Amino acid sequence: MRRISRALGRVAAVLLSAAALVVVGWIAYSAITGATLVIFRTGSMSPTMPQGALAIAEPISASDIVVGDVVTVDRSDEGRQPITHRVIEIREGSVPGSAEIRMQGDANPAPDQEAYVVTDVMRVTWSMPGLGTVLMVLQSPLGMTALTLLAGTLTVWAFWPAPAAARPSNEVARDDAR
Repeated sequence: MRRISRALGRVAAVLLSAAALVVVGWIAYSAITGATLVIFRTGSMSPTMPQGALAIAEPISASDIVVGDVVTVDRSDEGRQPITHRVIEIREGSVPGSAEIRMQGDANPAPDQEAYVVTDVMRVTWSMPGLGTVLMVLQSPLGMTALTLLAGTLTVWAFWPAPAAARPSNEVARDDAR
């Protein structure tokens, strides 16, 4: 039983260490590049990026946009969520350094109603189906509660003193000498 407990402890430590490295790596990468995470809440980009997909988007200037890029732009209506669709047309913008782009979701039968005038956008460079759903669940109150309980349980388990019979013989001898 102790062997199983130790093995599970090692596996948990490795998984937690790997997760911590991923988080620290992401924080460093996003700080250096300005990259952000995009969660697809609708199926407008299916099947390429279905509902629940997670994507990494990096900033680019309007001059670097090409037809076929999947980009995230802010909508002109204040308070509305940004939109992430594929660029289907690019025109020179009225302001120097800007572009007017038309976009369409891969699953949408028609282009977006409005064109977007942009000086920079966030271009999707990587995506993974389903990972956005996992992240949304982890960010929910239930997910945060579960993560907190898991962290607390692992912390208590890691620092809980072992029974005297399970300690190496030199530790038992030191305890008896006190």
